[in-house]
Parts: sequence; structure tokens; C-alpha cells
Amino acid sequence: MIIMMLLSFVIIAAVLWWFYSRDKATSLNPAWMIFFVVISMIVIFSSGLRPEKFAANNKAITEPLGPLSYSDKMRYLEDQLKASPNDGDLWFEIGQGYLLNGEFSNASICFDYALRLTDEPTANQYAAKATTLYYAHSQIIDEEIQALLDKALELDEYNQAALTLIASDHFVTFRYQKAINAWQKILDSERVDVDRITIINSINQAKQLMQARR
Repeated sequence: MIIMMLLSFVIIAAVLWWFYSRDKATSLNPAWMIFFVVISMIVIFSSGLRPEKFAANNKAITEPLGPLSYSDKMRYLEDQLKASPNDGDLWFEIGQGYLLNGEFSNASICFDYALRLTDEPTANQYAAKATTLYYAHSQIIDEEIQALLDKALELDEYNQAALTLIASDHFVTFRYQKAINAWQKILDSERVDVDRITIINSINQAKQLMQARR
């Protein structure tokens, strides 16, 4: 699974480099470039969908019910939510599913409920809400989104979801050094769940693009 995620990110990075090297980077809608990069990183870093209740420590996916489809997993989680409508973790889990499927309006509603129903909202919840608003509206980090990211990083200065969105936004708007700084901070966290190969490849790509622009 990790290998497939890494290969997906490398392929996307190669496509972006192809556009840039042919001086056509500006012809590709920056919003879509940001979307592909960030969603790839979210898939790598997030817990994803799983049939059991969302774990607070955000560990890897397990599938006790077998390899379910997206629709089956979402249906399972929604059935669980009907039985426990005030479970903030379930709302967050369903929101992640909508986010990864590009259903930003539904994801935003779920994350609002998750924040409201959680006694002490987590950095991941704030970062997820920020990511959803980012794609649902302007694909620009405005004041509301920045406030959510600030809250996430206040709770966890090395939060991968928040730093990934920040880094990717810098990357596709050609602010490569700022992107490198954000990715480097993820590496500096020394957390065991960090995909260091992907982050290092991203940093090296940003460095190459900086050199190419000089």
C-alpha cells in the first residue's frame, strides 16, 4: 500500500515537472495542480477510511471486514453514525472520506460536526477543515483558512496535514524555499509515521525547480 501511494506521488511529481520543463506550467490550472499534490500527500499521511472507529492516534488502515469499496466503507460508517450521532470521531472519519472523494461541501459539514462534538478538538480536525475550505472556495489560504491552520499548529506544531497543505500551496505557486521549509519541519518532527522518502523527494524536486528558474 505504501509503495503504491509513493508511486502515485512520484508520477504526479513527474507530470508537474514535465509541464514546467516545457514552459507550460502556467497553462495548467494552479487549483488542479494544488489539488493533485495535496490529495496525494493526504492519502500518504492520513488514516484513510477504515471500518472500525477512528483511532485518536491516527494509525495505519486495517480492514477487518475485507477490502471494501469506498461506497461500502462510507455506508458502514454512516450506519455507525445513525447509532451514535454525537460521535465526533465518526463525523471526522466520514468527513475524511468525502474530502478524499472531492465532495467538499459534505466534508465541510462533517468536520463542523466533528469540531462541535469533540470536547477538545484535535490539530487534525482543524487541518482537515482548513483543507476542505481551501478546495471548496478559493484555493487560496485566506484569513479563515489561515486561522484554522494556525490553530492546528498551535495544538501540534508538527501536524502533517497542516504542514502538507502549506508546503503544497507554496510549491505550486513557485515559492519553493517556503515549501522546502514546511516539508523540512515535517522531517524535523522525527515521528515514526512520517514517509521520509516522499518528503525528501519533494524537497529535492523543489530544489531542482529553484535551480531551473535561476
